[in-house]
Formats: sequence, structure tokens, C-alpha cells
Amino acid sequence: MSVVGIIHKKLSVIVPCYNEERTVGELLNRLRAAPTPYGWTREVIIVDDNSKDSTRNILKRYERDALIIWCKENGGKGTAVRRGIESAMGDYVLIQDADLEYDPVDIATLLAVIDRGTADVVYGSRNLSPHTRRGGAIASAGVWLITKLINGLYGLSLTDVWTCYKLFPREAAGDFAAGHFESELLFTAALARRRYRFAEVPISYAPRAVSEGKKIRYRDGMYAIVAIIQDRLRHF
Repeated sequence: MSVVGIIHKKLSVIVPCYNEERTVGELLNRLRAAPTPYGWTREVIIVDDNSKDSTRNILKRYERDALIIWCKENGGKGTAVRRGIESAMGDYVLIQDADLEYDPVDIATLLAVIDRGTADVVYGSRNLSPHTRRGGAIASAGVWLITKLINGLYGLSLTDVWTCYKLFPREAAGDFAAGHFESELLFTAALARRRYRFAEVPISYAPRAVSEGKKIRYRDGMYAIVAIIQDRLRHF
């Protein structure tokens, strides 16, 4: 097969990490083994958000495979992602949580949309596959409500705005603000204001419980709703 005309693209995978000693090693092994479509290369940037367990010791085993950023204090997921973006060299950026809720095998599906040229930004939706576990009823209802809120405010038709899997061009990364879990939602709003074309693809999802290390809480959802509304009022 001729390779004439193939455009090579680079993906920066940002892995924010805080107290994930139970899962981060397996996640990084899966990420390393996950295929990418032809023409793509990949770099992995891990941002340790000042973990207090043995996460840092585990990450040291991967220093040859990834750029690791060691934060001196805990700033929240959004701040960790922002730190990683600042070091990203890829044409596109993807967020990958350090737990095992999202399977890196699905990354190729998101990249394929970019290759087709049908969207600028691709989200992996947990709500598009009939075989995907949804998690608790209250958490699912919260994601549904926040998705409806952002859709209504910005004229979008997304099914899962709080998904981890967000693939976007690095040129858009400047709109990703430091913060906590709400940063991802405000980023979606910023992308919508800039008229980026969105697409969603179905992904697998294996939700974990708080007892297994899940960090997001219901109060984060309430705070996010307030932040979304305040952000919209500022940009009328």
C-alpha cells in the first residue's frame, strides 16, 4: 500500500493522577498496549497531583515511557490536566483518567473520527452503547441533567458532557482552565462558544464505587451546575 499523502499526527494523552495506587500501573500498561490508527504517534504525560499513597513509587517505573510531572500540592483534576496540556506537543490532546473506568482500546475509535474530518472535537459517550454499565442512578441522573443544561445553553446535542474521553486539537487547549471536576464542563462551554464541531462515539465504561477509590461526589455536581450558569452569564 502506498504511503504517499499520509498525514502524520501526534496525540498527547494527559493522565491526571491522585492516589491511584490500585489502578495506575494496570492503566498505563493498557495504554501502552492500546493501538492507534495508522499515521498517528503518541506521547503520554502523567501529572501526579501530589499523591499521598504509593502512586508516586509506581509511576517511577514508567519514567522511560512517559513524561511525568510531579505537583508539589494538590490542585484538583482540572489543574492537573492544565499542567499536562502546558507540556503537550501533540496535534491533538486526550484526557485519560488513571483508574480503570475507561478502556484505552477505545481511543482508536475517537481518532478515526478526526481522520474522517467530520469533527474537530470528539467525545467518548458512555450513553451510546447499550452494553455499557451506567453506574449509580443518582450519578447517572446528575450527568443527564448537566448534559441537558449545557445542550440547552449552547445549542448542542451531546449525550455525555462529563465523560473523561475528550479529544480536541491542541490549539483549543488554551481554553482549559485550572480547577477541579468542573473544569471539563467549562471547557465544553468554551469549545461551543468557539464553534468547534462536536462528535460522539460509543465507549465502554466500568464505573467504580467510592470504596474503590472514586473521588467525584454529589457536591461536585451541584458546584458544577452553579459554575456552568455563572460562566454563561459572564459570556452573554
